Amino acid sequence: MPGKSAKLRTKAEFKHAVPITVSRPRFKLSTAFAHIDPARLSKKAQVEVDVGMFEGDGCGRTVSAVVKNGKVVQLKVAPCAEVIPVRSDPALKSLMVAARRQLGITGTPPRFRPMSFVAFQQSAGDITIKTITCVQFCIWGHCIVCCSLPQGGFFCGSRIIIHTP
Repeated sequence: MPGKSAKLRTKAEFKHAVPITVSRPRFKLSTAFAHIDPARLSKKAQVEVDVGMFEGDGCGRTVSAVVKNGKVVQLKVAPCAEVIPVRSDPALKSLMVAARRQLGITGTPPRFRPMSFVAFQQSAGDITIKTITCVQFCIWGHCIVCCSLPQGGFFCGSRIIIHTP
């Protein structure tokens, strides 16, 4: 008679310490952004302009500005591909907070405040980086990028959006 075998499970959850590397993806302004004419934008009721992108994990997250009558009223971060909103997972949220802390990023990013396009154009890189914080973390050579959203919350990778209250 064969010896007793362990009971097989279809799912198991456990904690295991692994080294994690964290870094901040570089933000690159669009080359066309500096050449946009603010006077022409002031005549448009609403237009969306490309500001730049966060580079990392093979998928740049494009940042665009919504401009109404010459005033930037919102920043948008486009995920890599079609995304599926999911509830906040405490473990992923905790990992994001820990990664941000390791990079010296504390607190929540400031929310974007509307301003004239002229003022935004002069400091778009700084404003974007302050209001949208991206963190890339790698485990066993596989990397994902999580970015805070200008309106609150954050999304990770190309297929997960974390909604926080």
